[in-house]
Amino acid sequence: MRDIRIDTLRGLACIFLVGYHVIGNNPSNGLHIESGYLREINDLLETVRMPLFTFLSGMVYAYRPLSGNWPKFLKGKARRLLIPMLVVGTLFAIIQALVPGTNNKIDNWWLLHIYPVQHFWFVEALFWVFILIIPLELNRLLNNKLITSLIIAAFLALAVGQPYTKLLAFKGFIYLTPFFLFGVSMVRFKISPLPILPSVIGFIGIMASIYFLTDGVYGRSLLGCVIGIFSCYFLLGWKLEINWLARIGIYSYSIYIFHVFFIAASRIVINKLFTVPDEVNFVIGLLFGVIGPICVYFFAKHMPFGRLLLLGERERKKTIKQEGA
Repeated sequence: MRDIRIDTLRGLACIFLVGYHVIGNNPSNGLHIESGYLREINDLLETVRMPLFTFLSGMVYAYRPLSGNWPKFLKGKARRLLIPMLVVGTLFAIIQALVPGTNNKIDNWWLLHIYPVQHFWFVEALFWVFILIIPLELNRLLNNKLITSLIIAAFLALAVGQPYTKLLAFKGFIYLTPFFLFGVSMVRFKISPLPILPSVIGFIGIMASIYFLTDGVYGRSLLGCVIGIFSCYFLLGWKLEINWLARIGIYSYSIYIFHVFFIAASRIVINKLFTVPDEVNFVIGLLFGVIGPICVYFFAKHMPFGRLLLLGERERKKTIKQEGA
């Protein structure tokens, strides 16, 4: 049974992520916005977006954890994460190379996926997180609060300076692991979030502190990671149950994989046909980036091998009814 609160937060994470790529991580891409409230909000959420996605992944995993058959577990994660990364990620790189108006073309094709392709770093890094989970679970280390806390602390300490290679998304693996383990801990150790009011005050307080007291916090720094953990904890305490966000959250994986295709397409078309305010362009890009991947999800379900290649899901076996003699 699905948890509407988790799905709601997944939907919120999707909005944050799609909005980020519509605006662009800096003024040289996306909508080329240099200043203004859209740029400020986008930059402010740097410490929230990927931590929230990963934290919720840890919570979902904790409801159905590894139970002993680790080869089957690993095979399932490889199918779910690596196949769409290889298929869709390669398609994305090819489109970027062929279509004018796209960003960040690939220079060294022989290093494709060895160095992650754009946002596909997340699924590659998450796969390494699951590989780490296997020995931790088999040795029951994550059943101990103290040991789990020490592992989280160790990965947070590794965030200092982040002097790690992007090779095979290793840098992303270091970054994501504490959020995933924190999500696991919330479920496994039955850690209760704060009541709604303190949670709202806590999250707004953190965001206000970043905005008014700093020039921005780098998300992968130690401070950024600590803020990310507290942000996830506070957002969970909001106890949000918003149906339309939860419906979006159900398709969060498809949205993550495919949103950039639709954002780029909408931006290119709009720029060629119209001149509209940044706010209108943002809303259009956001709608395309959310609705488009949901349509792909339903299309893939009815396409031969679509579930496997595009979504990493097992193909459903067709049952043949046999007539009795």
